[in-house]
Amino acid sequence: MPVKTHRHESEDMDVPGISRRRALEALEQVSQMVAGDLELKAVQKSAMRAAAEAMDAEACSILLKDAAVNTLRFHFADGPQANGLAAACLPINDQSIAGWVAGHGEPLLVPDAYADGRFNPAYDTQTGFRTRSLVCVPLVVKGKLLGVIQILNRRDGRPFGDEDLQLAHAVASLVAVAILNAEEHEARLQAERLAIVGQTVAGMAHCIKNILAGLQAGSYIVDENLPPNADGQVRYGWGVVKSNMGFLSNIILDMLNYSRPRKPLCQPCDVGSLCEDVVRLLGEQAAAKGVVLTTRAEIGTVSIDETAIRRCLINLVGNAMDACGANGTVRIEVTRGESAGEFIISVRDNGGGIEPVAMEKIFDPFFSTKGGKGTGLGLPVTKKIVEEHGGRIQVESELGAGTVFRLTLPTQPPAKTQA
Repeated sequence: MPVKTHRHESEDMDVPGISRRRALEALEQVSQMVAGDLELKAVQKSAMRAAAEAMDAEACSILLKDAAVNTLRFHFADGPQANGLAAACLPINDQSIAGWVAGHGEPLLVPDAYADGRFNPAYDTQTGFRTRSLVCVPLVVKGKLLGVIQILNRRDGRPFGDEDLQLAHAVASLVAVAILNAEEHEARLQAERLAIVGQTVAGMAHCIKNILAGLQAGSYIVDENLPPNADGQVRYGWGVVKSNMGFLSNIILDMLNYSRPRKPLCQPCDVGSLCEDVVRLLGEQAAAKGVVLTTRAEIGTVSIDETAIRRCLINLVGNAMDACGANGTVRIEVTRGESAGEFIISVRDNGGGIEPVAMEKIFDPFFSTKGGKGTGLGLPVTKKIVEEHGGRIQVESELGAGTVFRLTLPTQPPAKTQA
């Protein structure tokens, strides 16, 4: 049976079974290796290698928690077991050693991996590495679980013991602090970059918006006066101009929506009619792509910012049409929420699905899977609008089977947001 040890922070510097000198040297080594960089990936890589050196181990892995889906994902694996683990993830439950440690928040010593029912030998089969003994410790700082660190196989061939587990706990404390510092540093840098971008974009967008208003007025005049017998090439070219004006208008609206805080102006709105309007608005574009748009609503009037939610639906349905291609289907459904006072708008497609790696980034500003055809602002803007309404957005996707986005919104927002 594996040995489980409970410890306190005060024990970190006094490790029974290990000379005080070795413990101090190991912790000093870890501190030096993780303190030299604030870039998150570099810190994780240094921390993992420092832990393996301090523990005189063959291999080490860091799995960080993805709170959105309650899983652990391999962020770094160093040593002979590294191949093929970069995209692997584990649910936080008792079906794996790492999942058990994350779920219970306790360190775990496993002297014989194959004798423990929670150990999954599939990873050894996949990588060609043979796990004999391991130590797994939660990475916790300020009461927050960041993930776990796994240290595998002593180099001298002996199984890990209680003294190794205690040293690993001390090492994990330093590693957790270093990772949290790097995460907070990157978050600050990202916030500063976005603030600068937001100020610049807002100024430019207002300017371009005024220019677009003039272009749209001019296009209306051209439409009214274009002769019925105009040359086919002229009509085609004019259609291209209007299409790109619409694309540019969407970019500017997304920039403006993302670059400034905004309280939704909520008024009574028939949400079913709103969805039908979006289907009509995008119908011609959908037909050109060979995509069928449908909608169904089981509730009627709610209080929302109609213009803002329309923007969300245009973004989501547009993305869904791009994902489907010819012979695709996109469906908008409005249903009652699980809780009273909530409703759900779902946009479902039968396209190719979203790659797992991209799923982690789809709400990041300026991230796009469309290359030059996308702005990378549609989904961040949608998420921002939904959260401004006091709602939440969720996404489920299966490769080859399609994707569904669900907007869960209150039927009546707080009084301060109502018009």
